[in-house]
Amino acid sequence: MRYDVFVTVWGHDFVNKFTEFSLASQLAHGNLPALAEQADVHYHIYTDRESQALFEPSLAELAKIAEPHFHFYDEIAYGGDTLDQAIANSDPTTVKHNVQRLTAQHMLSDLSESAAVLLDSDFIIADGSFARMHDLRVQGKRAIATSLMRLNENTAVPVLRGHIAEHLSPRALVGLCLEHMHPIFAGYFADAKQSTSYPSQLNWRVGSSGVIAHGLFPHPLMVIPDHASGEGGNKYFSTMDYDYALRAVSDDSAIHLSPSSDEILICKMTPDTYLTEKDQGSALTIDRMAHFILNNTNIRHRIFLDQSVQFVAEEAGDWEIVTNDAGRFIEASYKAVELAVNQLSTKDPLTLVHLKSFLGPIEDFMSPQLQSRMQGWLPK
Repeated sequence: MRYDVFVTVWGHDFVNKFTEFSLASQLAHGNLPALAEQADVHYHIYTDRESQALFEPSLAELAKIAEPHFHFYDEIAYGGDTLDQAIANSDPTTVKHNVQRLTAQHMLSDLSESAAVLLDSDFIIADGSFARMHDLRVQGKRAIATSLMRLNENTAVPVLRGHIAEHLSPRALVGLCLEHMHPIFAGYFADAKQSTSYPSQLNWRVGSSGVIAHGLFPHPLMVIPDHASGEGGNKYFSTMDYDYALRAVSDDSAIHLSPSSDEILICKMTPDTYLTEKDQGSALTIDRMAHFILNNTNIRHRIFLDQSVQFVAEEAGDWEIVTNDAGRFIEASYKAVELAVNQLSTKDPLTLVHLKSFLGPIEDFMSPQLQSRMQGWLPK
């Protein structure tokens, strides 16, 4: 059995953040070491040549349990040149996601009977998450997805620096996220006065004990493409959380969404200014949620949004009551979607494109990113 782990990161500050926090969390006993006891682990680092030396202090420990592989941007062909040249000429606000997509596809194209473990460089992973991931793979799961919490890097780093091991139990890490919550995560709460303008995830508080979440685009932590997926097994067209797991695995029952942070927990740690300027909207309503679902998702995403996820800091609290309230909101949102679909005119070509994206197979799904790249080709 084999795992191929993916990460792409470059630049002094980003690589140092990755090695100090993300890689340190991966090296916790219940993560990469536990995985290495059960399987061969190959660790793929996509970066530029100038950054390679920055990884060296951490490579010795990683090499004890996994085989590291460096892939350099100047070796990857892109657009008649190489990826490093494309990076140099790219918009800094979008370059990270584009590089991640291209480099992930580079690794995925070489997979053979292996499981891809797809990571961001700013993930903090609770101890035991990888061990549980392996158990689920042994049980027959081909994709394992997880909703994310988000840490405010500005306030969390002083707490984590030099003491990260103390915060890697799932409940301690949830507690840290609640105490050092990123504004994006705060905007996901259904009762937020300044709600997110992009409700891809919805949160409900369970007092001070934790959070109930429902999300449309959980992160695809592990994926084993099936034969029915064809090119969908190594290609996706947006960010990987939008559609990769659904394209790569055709059987819904083989896709596992982790229901609790006690099982698998990943926190994304970003600066407090990240995306916050454009992430505020009016109070969330069922109609606004239905509009978002219809215009930004495929009907198959419902297998994720229907499931509640518990982020647990402690067991006390009205978990069942909040879970039921959240479930009723999601159900009402899909009923509103159904009503909206029934009222749409099928005579308008653009409406037909959007309906096909929503109601058709996942292969017809046009994410907002894909729509923006195809704007000139869409019917008016």
